[in-house]
Amino acid sequence: MNDFHEPRQRIMTSRSFGKLTGNLGEIREALRQHGQRGAEKLRSQGSLARAVLVFLKTNPFRLDLPQYSPHAVLELPRPTDDSREILHAAGHALQRIYRKGYFYQKGGVMLLDLVDARRQQLSLLDTPQSEAERQRSAKLMSVMDELNSRMGRGTVKLGTPSPGAAWHLRCANLTQRFSTRWDELPTARAR
Repeated sequence: MNDFHEPRQRIMTSRSFGKLTGNLGEIREALRQHGQRGAEKLRSQGSLARAVLVFLKTNPFRLDLPQYSPHAVLELPRPTDDSREILHAAGHALQRIYRKGYFYQKGGVMLLDLVDARRQQLSLLDTPQSEAERQRSAKLMSVMDELNSRMGRGTVKLGTPSPGAAWHLRCANLTQRFSTRWDELPTARAR
């Protein structure tokens, strides 16, 4: 059986969009959210990623629409857990795979080739400046994670998603959560 204490070898964050979209800006926003969430998971397990995979999918059940399910892998210059570097790579990968004329149903970001942050192999090309930059980055990501854990996920994020974008999940048909939310408990009244 899988040991829950073992660090994951890859981290995937993806969702189906609320409705089909071909808008590059909306897809970029969705992948930005997925990339940030993946980087948070990466830091929480104490790992660094060496590569980023980005994928898009059209709806395979809509045979009346053209089908396209691309993916691209970008190797990172050095292993990182910095959301900014991961999002930068994901943005480049999206530019490579996006094609106009398709309506995408799903998109995601996968962080690949994970290594333990405490056992990373440094490059011979590293300078004291790159080490200082790495420490500043770690401090920034730590502050972001701390604020998000204290004040709720998504309090501090890179870029603000558009309200009502096509990639947001539609929650109109959610069932009520009587057993987990006090404010949704049914009320009985007697006459």
